[in-house]
Amino acid sequence: MKNQQWDEAITACRSALQVTPVNARIHAYLGMCYFRKAEYELASESFRRATCLDPKMWEAGAKLAQCYDRMHRREEAFSVAKQWLCVNPSDRSLQALVQALGEQVQGNRLDGWERTRHLAHKVQFAQDEE
Repeated sequence: MKNQQWDEAITACRSALQVTPVNARIHAYLGMCYFRKAEYELASESFRRATCLDPKMWEAGAKLAQCYDRMHRREEAFSVAKQWLCVNPSDRSLQALVQALGEQVQGNRLDGWERTRHLAHKVQFAQDEE
């Protein structure tokens, strides 16, 4: 991984997981290798396993949220980022991710008042007209 030889690192991680399949850190390393190769679906699977095995591994949780974001699964990314921000509320990357995704997710809503909250014009109801 230090030499950015992602395929070799993936092979090494997979070999290590054959010996210790419940090692959360190795799953996270595997996820990072896939993430660096822009294989976000495979990366998300590895990060999800890492976070299931170690519920305090917020770094893998943050990367999982980033994977969902890069796959344009914004609502999932927002939900995951909020969850992991509760584990580590001081992490600036999670804070920024929650803020940015929150605006995107709310902006995509098609029902209710959220649909019109960004309109630049003034809304006037018929009963308010003279």
